[in-house]
Amino acid sequence: MTAQNAQFVTAHNTHLERNHHTFVVRGANYWQAMNLGMASGSGNRSRVLHDLQQLSSMGINTLRILATSEASQFGQAPDRIRPELTQSPGIYNNDVWEGLDWILAQLPHFNMTACISLGNFWTWSGGAPQYVSWATNTRIPYPVQWDHKHKVFSGGDYDEFLTYTAHFYNNTHAQKWYRTHIRRVLTRTNSVTNVPYRRDPNIMGWELMNEPQYIRGYELELAKWIDDSARLVHALAPMHLVTSGAESKNGAHAFKLMHASPYVTLASCHFWPLNWGYYNATDPTIHSIQESISKMQVFVRNNAQWTCELNKPTVLFEFGLMRDNWGKWGGPLDAYNPRAPVTHRDMFYQAVYKE
Repeated sequence: MTAQNAQFVTAHNTHLERNHHTFVVRGANYWQAMNLGMASGSGNRSRVLHDLQQLSSMGINTLRILATSEASQFGQAPDRIRPELTQSPGIYNNDVWEGLDWILAQLPHFNMTACISLGNFWTWSGGAPQYVSWATNTRIPYPVQWDHKHKVFSGGDYDEFLTYTAHFYNNTHAQKWYRTHIRRVLTRTNSVTNVPYRRDPNIMGWELMNEPQYIRGYELELAKWIDDSARLVHALAPMHLVTSGAESKNGAHAFKLMHASPYVTLASCHFWPLNWGYYNATDPTIHSIQESISKMQVFVRNNAQWTCELNKPTVLFEFGLMRDNWGKWGGPLDAYNPRAPVTHRDMFYQAVYKE
């Protein structure tokens, strides 16, 4: 391997290397990166530099960021990143593009790499359901979620939303636009560094989508989408890692289906005890958090075993827990109030790091 190639993060069996040394991912999700990196409008570059300095001082070496957000043809949509990168298929907001360029140019100053998501299953960035909406010219059947603007829960049936969004995997127009977007991102030349994205060693890898869902009845379509998309990314950026972005919450069969492609070089998993029903946010006793910790330990060990069987490395890309709520605070989001304690969250995070 040449010295230049050694600057890339690469997979060697079940571990990662960079510059001929083992590379351990110590990461943070920074979804708002490209918007905060804009030179005007909602951009806030001084905040970004402060955040990067703070994260670097904590030992963070990888940021997980978006290179995707999609606008609705029906006007403003609930709780969506704005301004969106993609205004409609093939039409881009150049200010947001340049915000992403700027962010990527800052990373080497803080000894960081980026794992970049090329899609999202969820509506907060438009995501896969927006591709389906464009393709069918129908409104997204949003699941129940908190509307920050109106301070109420809104939306409908979760299963209806899953079925609607699953059509992304096999809709001809949606797939064409998604692959066009992959090509636009990976063949872009950074306007700050003049380095093509696909040749940038500060990009650790590409995530096909944040949390693509394993939906019964769409298993073959999901596997084909992963393999086809990963093959395209690998062909365009052969020095970069490719990961599916899966939560890996559906057992061994689903895990292996979503990571079996030879073009997927890095496995992925997430763990959210509240979202998955393991944690009771109104229970102040030790029982609730102990159950979450036990579930996490089994989850991590299972995923480690399955990825070893595939002879690939894996990263726990997401985990989290709200602040203590226990019914003492005023509303559904008040557990994010900085006055709320973090007793259970500290216990959970310590257990994750120990595992």
